Amino acid sequence: MIKVSICVLKRKNKILISSRPKPKVYSGFYEFPGGKLERKEFLLDALRREILEELNIHINLSKVFHLKSYTVKRGNQRISLNFFLCTCWKGLIRKRENQKIQWVTISQINDFKMLISNKKFVKFLESSFNYFSSM
Repeated sequence: MIKVSICVLKRKNKILISSRPKPKVYSGFYEFPGGKLERKEFLLDALRREILEELNIHINLSKVFHLKSYTVKRGNQRISLNFFLCTCWKGLIRKRENQKIQWVTISQINDFKMLISNKKFVKFLESSFNYFSSM
């Protein structure tokens, strides 16, 4: 089982999505930033590390909220996706992995080619729009 921590960065009424850069698998598709846990790493530790590595910011873990978790299968692998909302961070966002980033509203997110594994979470965001907007 591969565990992944994923961050939904929220600023005003927009959330950040990023493209998968070349030569990664599914390059050009959009996703929420984050990545795989390292051996013996906790979800929030991985989230903090991955966001620093990808976007050069320090997330405030006291302002991080768990939103949803589920498992997907890719071939013979099972991947545990763990989505968190972050509303507070320090530093300026800088692309560190040659990815594209976009600030989008929830209603705009389907205008982008999102990873299939994120579709269930996007539906969750759409159905939770009023609650999500108040955070």
